[in-house]
Amino acid sequence: MAKIIQAIDTQVHPATRSARLESWFPWILFAAAIFVLFFQLGRAALFEPDEGRNAEKAREILVLNDWITPHENFHPVLDKPIFLYWLIALSYQRFGISEWAARLPSALAALGGLAVLYGFVRMHWGSWPALWAGLILLTSLEFFVLARVVIFDMPLTFFLTVVLCAFYEAGHSDDIRRRRWLCLLLYGALGAAMLIKGLIGIVLPGMVIFCYLLLSKQWSILRRIYLFPGILLFLAIVLPWYLQIDARNDGYLKYYFWDEHFGRYATANFDRSQPWYYFFLVLLAGFFPWTLLLPFVLAHYRRKTFDDQTLFLILWAVLPFLFFSFSKSKLPHYILPIFPALAILTAVALVQKLSEPTAKIRSALHGTWIAEGLLVLYFVVGAIQPAILPQAIRTGVVNMADHLWLYGVLMVLVPVLLRFSQMSETLPSQPLRFITQTFSTILFLLFVAELMVAAAPFRSAKDIASKAATTITPMTQLVFYDTYLAGMAFYLRTEQPIWMITHGKKKRTFLGNYYALSNRAEPVTRWGKALLDFDEFARRWQTAKQPMVIFARQRNLAHLAEQVGETPRPVAAFDEYVALAK
Repeated sequence: MAKIIQAIDTQVHPATRSARLESWFPWILFAAAIFVLFFQLGRAALFEPDEGRNAEKAREILVLNDWITPHENFHPVLDKPIFLYWLIALSYQRFGISEWAARLPSALAALGGLAVLYGFVRMHWGSWPALWAGLILLTSLEFFVLARVVIFDMPLTFFLTVVLCAFYEAGHSDDIRRRRWLCLLLYGALGAAMLIKGLIGIVLPGMVIFCYLLLSKQWSILRRIYLFPGILLFLAIVLPWYLQIDARNDGYLKYYFWDEHFGRYATANFDRSQPWYYFFLVLLAGFFPWTLLLPFVLAHYRRKTFDDQTLFLILWAVLPFLFFSFSKSKLPHYILPIFPALAILTAVALVQKLSEPTAKIRSALHGTWIAEGLLVLYFVVGAIQPAILPQAIRTGVVNMADHLWLYGVLMVLVPVLLRFSQMSETLPSQPLRFITQTFSTILFLLFVAELMVAAAPFRSAKDIASKAATTITPMTQLVFYDTYLAGMAFYLRTEQPIWMITHGKKKRTFLGNYYALSNRAEPVTRWGKALLDFDEFARRWQTAKQPMVIFARQRNLAHLAEQVGETPRPVAAFDEYVALAK
């Protein structure tokens, strides 16, 4: 950075010098984004259950050469559309099967979302709001974490961001050729969103667009966005897969569009119930550290008459939030699609506040840095006194004690050095604040990435799989006994089902809602039945001629020995899991 500053002619007019400085900042932002999103991307083991499940479903596309029906443990599992699995499978084909390749679509979707947001904001609000919006979105805790895991919501958020930005641009563009390209993006992204996560891919942008047209009274926009050709393009994208999957799995469309969508939203059958205020808590944590600026953002817009652009952003941020708040099923990642709009609203308010700097806004920005430092300090103390940490991450935090001290020191020193170095005399106030905030928040994100790496082994199948692998041969039958690790098949690269032993009430854990909630017959794999109850397994144990390796929890060992009439030989153990051999 110092070389960049020195390279600028200091004899030119201050306004010209400031403009030259600002021209570097988009490159700094996107270089930082690439570094942060891909730093240690493949080092953490796959988290159970979601990452292990999604990564394995994509691997089984290649093993079975079936690009229509998603499979998990070689059973058809039809709770989600297939597009994410296609993206991951293509990543496997290009880069090999690994955690990095599995997470690549999420990281690229996050990077693409940042690029779309930056271009949209720069066009309507200018360069500084665009820079701050990109930084705020990139460094929001939930956005950063979900950009680094194998999950549907980051690709979904990318496509919804494209849909809403393309809609607004097309609706207000007088350039016919540009409008046609924007509409092509609009309907293409809409189709991709529906192939990522079903009806939610059109419901969320649909409610924002409808309410915007209603409140702004701009129904004429519908004539500008080529609605009828766009619907045909949308259907051409989504129908081929949906019709094929229904033809192969009778009644799938009825189940998926009714039970999986309306049932999940309106009933508690999916075991995802939370109180009405749940997403307020998620937002406070997920938008960290920028949560501290939200009071200023609310005050800024409460005193302001909404212009057309602000109305669109507020609807984008508020309507999906309210929609999911009324749902009977709630998970933290559901509200990720509102983060781009929230980042823009925060950035626009922040830039206006910084143009008339007050002690309050300076304190709020310093507060974000202090809050990050205090969180790191909490983990530093936790490495010394693990009892203050949640049980699930204690061992991981203790194992990274040296890194914790390093990040703690850097988070104190770097912003201070930047603030009081030669740059404080060279840079105007806003660029200096931007650089300081960028460095402090990126240091915090690198700490979070290291924390994920440290915690992953205790939420993953990787270590127990690697320890048991030396005892497994091509003839070995693998067995889950009253437990399930979705990533086990991924790490052992199995090419036939792992037997799953459980009682009837837990079969939904393995089969998915399509079979469990719609009372369909259990699927049988091409290798035969692989989902067994305890008595069936006891009979197979007595007659089986091939070797077995059984994965179980320590607490279930006595029950296993009682069922099979003997104590299997332990061959590996990690945390609460043990592998046993017959």
